[in-house]
Amino acid sequence: MLASGRKWLFHFAQDAGYRTAAIMPAITLAWPESSAMGFDVVIPAADMGYKGDRFRWVTMPDQFTLASYRDLLPPDPRPDFVQIALISSHAPWTPIARMVPWEDVGDGSIFNAMAAQGPAPRELWKDRDAVRDAYRRSVDYALRAAFSYVARRGDEAPLMIVAGDHQAASFVAGGENMDVAVHMIGPDHVLERIGHWAWTDGLIPAADGPVRRLDTFRDDFLEAFTAPAQSAMATP
Repeated sequence: MLASGRKWLFHFAQDAGYRTAAIMPAITLAWPESSAMGFDVVIPAADMGYKGDRFRWVTMPDQFTLASYRDLLPPDPRPDFVQIALISSHAPWTPIARMVPWEDVGDGSIFNAMAAQGPAPRELWKDRDAVRDAYRRSVDYALRAAFSYVARRGDEAPLMIVAGDHQAASFVAGGENMDVAVHMIGPDHVLERIGHWAWTDGLIPAADGPVRRLDTFRDDFLEAFTAPAQSAMATP
């Protein structure tokens, strides 16, 4: 993939004058591949400033990531095009964080009591129904954090694309379907640009809604958000 020469959305954003960044709380080792992905700035877990306890595999709750990332980016006059990894919905789904007032997030130590709660993974995973419920609650938390962040930004809220990277294991997800939900959140005049995509308003996609291949999203996005005279940018 890296050797293909295919440009990613972040390369196009760089060409269009954006500062590109990757906020990656799950990256705890060297990540040399990132240098080929079009990021001007990469912030791994160690540079996030989180002083709270880990939630086992999850290094920090999503609310902390969203609350802190803007302060971590160095000053830059360019507009931002940012990838933010939200990881609270990653297995083993115990413990699960809860939302706190945004002004209380601080250095993350407020989450310490939550990080000590919940069953151990080996106990949770003995009960498949309990695992499925924990997964549901973790996704609920991740979405609450994302949507609350947008609501808090108000008129300054950026266009946000919220996408799952893959389904959970089949016994958790309830089948072998590999489709994932994608939400695009932003001002009405911005979302009008994708009106022809026939996406469903609200959280739950219509059962007969369009299913798009992930490898088509880049060009569809560029076509929707690029001036007609520049539409040729969509070619590799």
